[in-house]
Amino acid sequence: MNNGVNNTNTTNTNTATNVNNATAVNTTNTQVNNAPAANRAVNTNIQPGTLPQTLDINATTKGPEPVITKSVDVPVNQIVSDQEIGIIPQQEEKEVVVEKPKKKINLLPLLIILILFLIGGVVFLVQKNKADIERLIFECSPVGYKEETTLDLNSTLVQDLYNKVKTNIKEDLASVNLDNSMKLYLAYRQIGQDMIYSSNCNLFSKSAMEPYTCPDIVQFMPMAFKEETMQLAIKKLFGEDANVPNANVQLGNSCIGGYEYIKERGEYVKGYCEEQSAIIFRADKKLVDAKSYGNYITLTEEVKYIGNESAEVPSELVSGTYVYTFKLDTNYNYIYISKEKIEKYK
Repeated sequence: MNNGVNNTNTTNTNTATNVNNATAVNTTNTQVNNAPAANRAVNTNIQPGTLPQTLDINATTKGPEPVITKSVDVPVNQIVSDQEIGIIPQQEEKEVVVEKPKKKINLLPLLIILILFLIGGVVFLVQKNKADIERLIFECSPVGYKEETTLDLNSTLVQDLYNKVKTNIKEDLASVNLDNSMKLYLAYRQIGQDMIYSSNCNLFSKSAMEPYTCPDIVQFMPMAFKEETMQLAIKKLFGEDANVPNANVQLGNSCIGGYEYIKERGEYVKGYCEEQSAIIFRADKKLVDAKSYGNYITLTEEVKYIGNESAEVPSELVSGTYVYTFKLDTNYNYIYISKEKIEKYK
């Protein structure tokens, strides 16, 4: 009985063992099946009903470790932080147009051309202005750039210049030199009657310009003209640079001229002269030639002083040939330069 009991127990034990062993084998087989082919070949030699030995796959076989990958199902649309996560639609790429870099313009040549053009324009205008002045000088007067040009004695220009400077016998007797007194007198002769007006004898000095006086009588009305009028006449006849100071207009102590300069009034005032002297000499004057060269005009005058049996011609009055010289100034006035006695004109 006891033996039977023991046998039964033994059998049960073995059965449990076998079950466990079978389970172990199955587990082992599962692992082997998951292993590479080389490992599965080893496992096929195990006979059923035998206990498998513990098998160290890593020790007995060499090969890459199994890689277990696990697939995860990701939902198509999943909202995380209020934003959908899933299939991100591919954005359409816009074609980017790359602009070609603009070509820089070199302005230096243009600037150089402009500067040269301006310089050329200035030079042209200067030369043109110079040519215009030369043309005007040549066309508006008989003065050219020839060495010498003979002028018509009856021309307006020649007669006008000669009338400005020629003198009569009385004027020659009073003064024959072209000093400041003569210049003032000749300038006074250029003043028109429209510039002379009636005035008075206020501040007139009786001793400053003898024999002239300024009597307060009904029959006499002193005439006058402005200081500025005299200065303008001086500049027109003798040039802008003429240095002729204001003074009394009188030739010597004669009754020729007779305008006293009164600085306080800024006027020239005419005085009264009672002296009358007889002229016993005479002068024959004749304009014989007129020439131009460059900007100059010369007038040649033949002069002959004549006395009488009772009186000889004063030594200061010398007959002969005299040349008056004029020059064209920047204001297109022919200014009086000089009067010279020369040898007989050839």
